Amino acid sequence: MGSAFTASAQQGVFIPAGGSVWLSGNSGVFSDLTNNGIFGSNPSTTLYFLSKKWTNGNGATLPDESADGRSGIGGKFLFSALNPLYGNMGQQTVFGSYSLASRQGTSFPNIELDNSAGLLLDDLSDLKIRNNLHFTNGYIFLNGWNLQVGENNPGTITGYNDRKFVVNGPGFAGGALYRTGINDAAAKVVFPVGTSTDNYSPAAILLSGATDMFSVRAYDSVYTVAAGGRAYRDSFVNRTWNITRTDNTGGEATVILQHMDKDELPGYAAARDSSYITRFTGGVWDQVPYIAALPKPGTLTTNGLADPATMHMRTFTGLGASEYFSKTVLVSKAKPAVFLLFEAYRIAPLMVQLDWTTSREVNNLLFEVERRYEREEVFTKIATVPTKALNGNSNVPLSYTLQDLNDYDGWTYYRIKAVSRSGKEVYSEIRAVPPFVQIDVFPNPNNGKFRVRIRGIRGPLFMQLRDTWSQLMRQYDIQQDNDLNVSDMPAGTYFMVIYHKETMKVAYTCKVIVVE
Repeated sequence: MGSAFTASAQQGVFIPAGGSVWLSGNSGVFSDLTNNGIFGSNPSTTLYFLSKKWTNGNGATLPDESADGRSGIGGKFLFSALNPLYGNMGQQTVFGSYSLASRQGTSFPNIELDNSAGLLLDDLSDLKIRNNLHFTNGYIFLNGWNLQVGENNPGTITGYNDRKFVVNGPGFAGGALYRTGINDAAAKVVFPVGTSTDNYSPAAILLSGATDMFSVRAYDSVYTVAAGGRAYRDSFVNRTWNITRTDNTGGEATVILQHMDKDELPGYAAARDSSYITRFTGGVWDQVPYIAALPKPGTLTTNGLADPATMHMRTFTGLGASEYFSKTVLVSKAKPAVFLLFEAYRIAPLMVQLDWTTSREVNNLLFEVERRYEREEVFTKIATVPTKALNGNSNVPLSYTLQDLNDYDGWTYYRIKAVSRSGKEVYSEIRAVPPFVQIDVFPNPNNGKFRVRIRGIRGPLFMQLRDTWSQLMRQYDIQQDNDLNVSDMPAGTYFMVIYHKETMKVAYTCKVIVVE
């Protein structure tokens, strides 16, 4: 078939079960295509798919020129949205009809993507490409499914950079990019993945002494237990890579990870020259005593990068079936503590409780709790809390609590300072605690004489007494302690409303009962 699919008459292309179409020249498909049969292709041929959705049915095949239909070169299936009949088709979708779990189903010999809106993997199906995936324009969105490139070898992926790659999504669960047959002969195998269209986070693997299929998935944030827990806010790159291997056949693996410089958290950026790849093992992110390989500008791209990136490399033996990696900095360069959480809140009229949790402590000695009242200009140390970390070092979350006697009637501000054994310091964020607002009316019921006592509200206040018909009976300017006499008013139930005088916002309401 050279140009058997004509542009003028297509209302949908369907290859039935048992049907066979062979691509021997360049052709175009301008409407959606469903393949339930055989769609073969020869080398140096191109099928331009210019519609919205390609569907491979159960039992469909896309053979190449080889005797087994899988080990040859085959033609190229080019996905583009520039349809001459219907205009720009937008994002395209492919139902690959491949199952990575069973390693069975349909596979394309080669795919080229030339669609700025991208190619989306349809629900309930993975996609397999036996030979080459080429990016001319756009992204492949995994949509929770998997993409495999290679048949008994890693195949090739070309044309990728930080504007053209595989988008696997930002969460720690979802689809991944798989490449098979990685070994000494394959040399460096690149996985051009990212969490979103503006977060390119590729990886590369060199495997020596074994052959295996690997997958890579990158996701946003670094968590205390790799795939869960609290997210680190400092001293890491804001990215985690989950690398799996299917057959787990041993060997020595060199892992190369590349991140965009904009993803560096503040503590990491300040010490990036001492940064390295950290592996989650034994329930913690591991540490290294020195930097074996300095970070380098990112080169995991087939052409120039639009934004600056940095690349790290580290060699491991005995990688397991599913491993997690990120990037951090040497302990000697790290701050004494990384604060995961700090909260301050009133638990009683005269008591404030402070809770803080560290995700990591490095040579830490103690914490100093500092407080500043609203009308003060500087913080004052009010307490010292020793570290819980053994010898000042911990890679697991540690929690602390302190209670502060505080009856201040304005806002109070707190912060925590971690102090290392060598004198390094780092501060938590500042937390504001409002005054405890308490308004008492007593006695109530009363004979028309009662006291209004106000605590925790500053500024002028204005009070009104209204009857049950909302008729205004009395009004006063009031302060913290007020003795009122309304004994000339008839016995009954009245509503007392206290306002902030400057804004006339309601601060408090209650019933006042006057008896004879």
